[in-house]
Amino acid sequence: MHYCGVVPMQTTLQLALLEEVRDPEPPVRLTALFYEPGSAEAVIAELGRLREVVVGVGPGAEAVAEGLALPIFQPDDGDDGDGLQPVPDGAYQQAPVFHTDPDRVFWALQGRRLPAKRHPYGMQLRIAELIGDRISDEGGDLWHRRIEEIDALACALCAHRFAVGHASWMDGAVLPGTSLPQEFSTRGVLPAVERLSLS
Repeated sequence: MHYCGVVPMQTTLQLALLEEVRDPEPPVRLTALFYEPGSAEAVIAELGRLREVVVGVGPGAEAVAEGLALPIFQPDDGDDGDGLQPVPDGAYQQAPVFHTDPDRVFWALQGRRLPAKRHPYGMQLRIAELIGDRISDEGGDLWHRRIEEIDALACALCAHRFAVGHASWMDGAVLPGTSLPQEFSTRGVLPAVERLSLS
């Protein structure tokens, strides 16, 4: 199985992929592969070649979700996207494509909001989370990756959680975890620092 994430990158799309690495002892490790940014058509063609995919599509990458000849996950009860509900086990078998949001994926993994990606501390927390989730970068180092590659990897990690039955539907997006807070706290997002007044 290939667990994939797609996010926009300027006028192109960024694709990242995770595969399980089975060790004799748990937990399972995940290895990451990254693609050069490309058009929606190129991403759709690559996903078609991979077969057996579960795909987390970030905001702005709708063309991929619509262009794949695969069903898109929606909650069974016709939920309009508000509230929180667990994704049923095996949902990926009927609908292997779903909408997600990389920022909210990281919030769900941390159980709180994170600083913005443009903030160095925000990227530090995101990369530390991916490393803590036992993801290894076969083509380099996560610290050397672009922001969009980290975002696509977050969507791919959500695809893995979706496939193993450890995900929830919340406010129109699939997020990792089955017991998420109704609202992600902003308390303590950034450590307090001193700033001098210009006077």
